[in-house]
Amino acid sequence: MKNKRKETRFLRFSKRLLVMSFIVFVVGIVALNSYESTINVACNQLEKDIKTIESDIDGLDMKKLELASFSRIESVAEAKGYTYKQNTATAAVVGVPEE
Repeated sequence: MKNKRKETRFLRFSKRLLVMSFIVFVVGIVALNSYESTINVACNQLEKDIKTIESDIDGLDMKKLELASFSRIESVAEAKGYTYKQNTATAAVVGVPEE
């Protein structure tokens, strides 16, 4: 016949602590995975926005080069009544003393 011994308070406390620790561990893992997923979605959205902005910048650079081309400058100058001779290249600086 077995002697049934009563569990000590420490043993009951340690069992409860083990079960509670396990529950907190599982809930923590699920919460962290959810948080990581949320952060990944936010990162993907930011990367998409960055790519969109970079393509807009590239488009604006192309437009800037197009507007700064010599043919565009020549057409604007002719529209304002100026003439542009391609074989002469001169620069005039006003207000700078000679050294």
